[in-house]
Amino acid sequence: MMEPSAQDRMEIYELYARYSWALDTGDTDGYVALFTADAEATEETREGGLEVRKGHDEIRKLVLKFHDRPDFPGHQHQMSQLIFDADPQGRVDHWVVRSYAWATINHPPAAPHLHWCGHVRDVVAKVDGKWKIKSKAIMGWA
Repeated sequence: MMEPSAQDRMEIYELYARYSWALDTGDTDGYVALFTADAEATEETREGGLEVRKGHDEIRKLVLKFHDRPDFPGHQHQMSQLIFDADPQGRVDHWVVRSYAWATINHPPAAPHLHWCGHVRDVVAKVDGKWKIKSKAIMGWA
């Protein structure tokens, strides 16, 4: 079974850490920079439909849905149990990354609580020596 090198794996884990930090701290520019210029992000809506965003401008709109909300500070997003699969299109320096994901909310003095949980299927690509998200599908466990 093909796997990313230890160095690539560490860099991809770093990509995911930066993703959560940028999302949760309101770093919109930092968040968008983690995606390739032609990236596509698909998110399952509360109504069960799919919202697809393509390119940096649309991904910025996606993250601003959260960053512009006054109640968003206090969210913490986590991803774990990353599974690396070979790119089905056979592209070099691309990996499919599947993970569990969840978000908590912490607004003291109330106790933190689980806000959302689901799974994510990404394709990551090495562009100019840096790992970036080429596609992201965020799905709940509905």
